[in-house]
Amino acid sequence: MRELLRDVMVLQAEWVSENTPAMRARGELIRRDLPALLRERLPALQRAAAVEITDWRAAGSDGAGNRAEIPWARVHSAGRSPRATEGWYVVYLFAAPGDRVYLSLMQASSSKKNREYKRLPGAGLRQRALEMREALSARLRARPDLVAEIALKATRSELGQAYEDGTVVAFEYPLDDLPSDEVLADDLTFLVSVLSELYELLDRGTTAPEITDAEVEVERLAGKARKGQGLLQSAADRIAIERRAVDVATRYLEEQGYDVEDVGAKESYDLDARRADEHLYVEVKGTTTTWTDASEIILTRQEVELHLREHPNTMLVIVSGIALDRAVSPPTASGGTLRVIHPWAVKKPNLTPMSYRYVVGE
Repeated sequence: MRELLRDVMVLQAEWVSENTPAMRARGELIRRDLPALLRERLPALQRAAAVEITDWRAAGSDGAGNRAEIPWARVHSAGRSPRATEGWYVVYLFAAPGDRVYLSLMQASSSKKNREYKRLPGAGLRQRALEMREALSARLRARPDLVAEIALKATRSELGQAYEDGTVVAFEYPLDDLPSDEVLADDLTFLVSVLSELYELLDRGTTAPEITDAEVEVERLAGKARKGQGLLQSAADRIAIERRAVDVATRYLEEQGYDVEDVGAKESYDLDARRADEHLYVEVKGTTTTWTDASEIILTRQEVELHLREHPNTMLVIVSGIALDRAVSPPTASGGTLRVIHPWAVKKPNLTPMSYRYVVGE
């Protein structure tokens, strides 16, 4: 492994996007030799993993068409990350100057459209990386030599920055101080084992913090709070997230030509939007998690009743992947991906009651 990594880095220093002899040689190492070595090690990695995963795979890429500025080789679950643009994996990332390589635990950081790869929004990537770093913190503390930030120094491709944003933790290996094959093997075993735990977390189902906190609060009010169970988000966190979501939604509506008023403090909806004879009742929800079609939001009884009554003059705006910065006080929020549902029909089968009010009679 040590010699393979060294050989790639030496060739990496000669990187150009054209298919030169040096780039052809680099491509053979990245697409053939390095994945082949990783595949040989998959049985041992599977045995050592903290959680049993039976579909480990290895693959490498140095670009489609033009030669990539940042080549990579990864270990992943075929079912959980069928391609590099989906899921989470462990990957060797070679810095653009060829002076170092990282073994990174990271998430998919780009999307493919019309044969081109585009980076995903950095704020969302960094937020998800932070959340996963916190979720795995007890395990990661065992290796103080891990770094939380990597520097690929890409100058010609936006994907280098995306890989940096998407990294949870990494081992850093400078060309002039490459560790032994034994150390490299131990590091790979450790990080793949952590990846197996990450997969288990995702397999069990991750719940947005605001959903978890609502459940905790309901149990507290019912006198059933679990010992040691605290809220994941403070009041200041929630205010920052909500404010960011409302700001993003307001800007979107204004760009569509609506006059917008924030009525969340006095009404059972958040934004009142008017354009000519059109009047919309807009519900806004913000979350730090990534939105999927199966994601959940919290609604009050009054919100449900209003949007059932006012349909089809209703809109749901979800701002997901909001980045929360707790390093300042009060916390600040930025970024976020917008999803708009209009008209929004509240579907009663999709509603799940979290608690009941009960009048105790005789």
